[in-house]
Amino acid sequence: MWKRGAVAALILAAAGLMALVSYSYLKDNFFAQSQFTLLEGRGFFWEAEREPQALEEAPSLGYLAPDFALPDLNGRMISLKALRGQPILLNFWATWCPPCRMEMPDLQRFYEQYGDQVAVIGINWSEDPPRVRRFLERYDITYPNVLDRQGKAFVLYRLTGVPTTFFIDEQGVIRGVWIGPLQADEIVSSFAKITAAFQPREGESH
Repeated sequence: MWKRGAVAALILAAAGLMALVSYSYLKDNFFAQSQFTLLEGRGFFWEAEREPQALEEAPSLGYLAPDFALPDLNGRMISLKALRGQPILLNFWATWCPPCRMEMPDLQRFYEQYGDQVAVIGINWSEDPPRVRRFLERYDITYPNVLDRQGKAFVLYRLTGVPTTFFIDEQGVIRGVWIGPLQADEIVSSFAKITAAFQPREGESH
């Protein structure tokens, strides 16, 4: 009887040790490293010459971008549909995301060069306005940003991580999705790929 009890105790101890090792591995190799951020950039596109898949809203290439209305830091509501008629860049981000911080100067540089051609909108995920304001001021970000305090737009666009950027043409069709951080020249070449309404300046890559 005592032998069976000893064996059972050994099995429980081994199981506990395995659980501890598994948790430690996951914590160190997944949670600590990813923290819901996308560290490398990769783009997927529905080029300008291709017809839309359907004229209905869906967070997928070739479909109309799902509409939303969210407040900026001054409480002014910004609606995606109200921006239709010009190409749009939607960038989902968070202050705690290192790749988001890394790409923001490039987004700002693009906005300063092409803000007359493209509407650039940042969407912050679920953070307090004072924190977001301090962050944007620290990095000298002047393109419009809205607050998604309840994560509605994040759910609407079925995001799996940040940063994620959507390239939308002037008809409101999602023509590109970039997962991970972006550089300014990648933004230029992406818009040149998806719409004739965007014209790169002389000397810019396309």
